[in-house]
Amino acid sequence: MSEDSGLGRATPPRRAPSPGMARHLPSPSGPGSLPPGLFCKRRQGGFDDAASDISSTASSTMDYFGPKLFKQPTAKSNRTIILNAVEYCVFPGMVNQTAKHRVLEEIARSESKHFLVLFRDVGCQFRAIYSFNPDTEEVCKLYGTGPKQVNDRMFDKFFKYNSGGKCFSQIHTKHLTVTIDAFTIHNSLWQGKRVNLPSKKDMTLVI
Repeated sequence: MSEDSGLGRATPPRRAPSPGMARHLPSPSGPGSLPPGLFCKRRQGGFDDAASDISSTASSTMDYFGPKLFKQPTAKSNRTIILNAVEYCVFPGMVNQTAKHRVLEEIARSESKHFLVLFRDVGCQFRAIYSFNPDTEEVCKLYGTGPKQVNDRMFDKFFKYNSGGKCFSQIHTKHLTVTIDAFTIHNSLWQGKRVNLPSKKDMTLVI
């Protein structure tokens, strides 16, 4: 009987720190926190969590789009602007329908992103349609009357098309840029006079 009573006296002290109650005690780090040992492993790079994946993906995405944004200005296209100009301004009236359709066909066949209209003078009489490569600065004729290629020394005046007003306005600049939609060449080239140009085949032009 003495042994049974002794076990009975020892049982209450063991039941005081109940394991069930310990599981419900709040964590020192707050609700939902990880155990201290596991949290330290994450902070030290020993545990790969989703946050690091998201950060890495965002960083790689920013690096990928950087170069594309840098190159975007050179890919600017005025195809739609030139199509509107040809449709509503360059070839007015039914008498010019054949020439208009031919120019539209040449633009559709070309893979160029930028086009230029050659005018005879400031009166904006159509002479030819050209493709323009901003990277190489090559201006090559697609259709019409004019030099096969135009270099920087042959340009005289530059124009930009106003889609709202359906007209061309002169731009006061000395060099060709992607903002230009039309141009004229020096009058001496139309008159067949020799001028000091690098390419002899483009020195003279007779209509």
